Amino acid sequence: MRFHWLLALLLFVQATNAQETSLDNRVALIVGVSDYGDSGIPALPGVRHDMDSAAMIASTMGIPKKNVRFIKDSAATKENILQALQALGAATKDGARAFIYFSGHGTRYMDRGAGGCVEGLFAYDGKSITNKELASASQRLTKHADKVITIIDACHSEGVLSETAQSRSSASSGFQPKYFLKADGIDSACSKPANMRTRGLLSETIRLGAIQENVVQITSSRSDEVSFDEPEKGGLATQGLRDCLLGHAKDLDLSGAVSLEEIRQCAQKIVDDKLRNAREFSPHHITITGNRYVIPAPLQRPTSPQEPAFAQPPQVAAVKPDLEPPIGSLATLLDIERQRNPNRNVEVDVSKPTMKIGRDSLNLRIKSNHDGYVYLILLGSDDKSFYMLYPNGLDRENKILAGQALVIPGPDWQVKASGPAGTNHLLAIVADSPRKLENLAISAPTASAPFTFSLNDIGGRAALINFLTGYGIDGRSESFGAQLIAVKEVP
Repeated sequence: MRFHWLLALLLFVQATNAQETSLDNRVALIVGVSDYGDSGIPALPGVRHDMDSAAMIASTMGIPKKNVRFIKDSAATKENILQALQALGAATKDGARAFIYFSGHGTRYMDRGAGGCVEGLFAYDGKSITNKELASASQRLTKHADKVITIIDACHSEGVLSETAQSRSSASSGFQPKYFLKADGIDSACSKPANMRTRGLLSETIRLGAIQENVVQITSSRSDEVSFDEPEKGGLATQGLRDCLLGHAKDLDLSGAVSLEEIRQCAQKIVDDKLRNAREFSPHHITITGNRYVIPAPLQRPTSPQEPAFAQPPQVAAVKPDLEPPIGSLATLLDIERQRNPNRNVEVDVSKPTMKIGRDSLNLRIKSNHDGYVYLILLGSDDKSFYMLYPNGLDRENKILAGQALVIPGPDWQVKASGPAGTNHLLAIVADSPRKLENLAISAPTASAPFTFSLNDIGGRAALINFLTGYGIDGRSESFGAQLIAVKEVP
């Protein structure tokens, strides 16, 4: 679709690199247990490095230092960890984003009341924290936060790794299992993964009222695998996730952003490479449950682990497209839509889903179940440009009230079908909080260039995603509802 505007002003979206900023409503809890109170539990020297890596991950996610709480070693008792999760939920604002990280030993033990073996994270005082307990302590957090991302670098099962194999692996390769078997003589069966009968953290969280699209759990290994720690560098999974988030992950679909799934694929390759020459065992597999399409941070330039993530504004790396632009462009709109909060419902009615070129105009009615601010982004049928239809230079008042229909376009402007024939993709967003419009500039149209911009490149796609998915606001709710629809143009 190309556009005919009836008045003399036009919205111009300037494709700039993402602004590096902290988001005051984002929070984090980072827990690490390197030395345990029980001398019989082996220490994990690499956890100290994991704590630093987790802090870098939090910074890259836009979480200010003052909103990050650290609990480590003797302070990381079961009671303190659960209380910290509850306090995090009490302090978290509606629509915020939260990051939870744990590094230490995982364990499994027999719980007759639960019907079999139970997974747990091993606290400093030798007490285990089950998935059910974690979910219960996080219940208020998952209720209020827009997205909750949890990373656990521990293994819940030793799989087929015997004590002899553990010792040999640690001595010969420098990798140490992050697992301690909490068992007495009758509970040895819990070392076998086939006996696992407990629910995972995600299922427990959803059972208590969380929505799957709003929570993500990343674990360093599958339930029947052991994950490993390098004493001088930290957990292999944490190293991989850190480096990939800091810019080493590839934007595989050329959307202009890197999702957690794309980060996972990058991190898995790092784990595979680390363990390639270890003959005693095969690599463990980083897993994601929940919304794997969450975008944790703006597209980053590659950064070394020693360099702060915010040392300078990220530069969008030059990428040689191996996908056609239309594919990458639609992926941009899909990536934005996948960040929506399902609690926010948006309905878009199009008067004419199929429009005649040169005759029909675009007319929409938008309704929302919550008060908010409307943004309309259109990928035209020529697949060359994104257009910010609304708000625009002629119509800036984009507030919508819950339950009341908003008719677009307004009386002073219209959008007429002018070809080429094909399908337009229109993304409607109703955000809790307004985006910072200083990222937009007003430019007068000319007869030869009614639209003075084209955003269908990596830099433009990244700028659009960053503007709409939370980095245009600070200290307010990041939640939004969204609906992606198609409108055809025919001769």
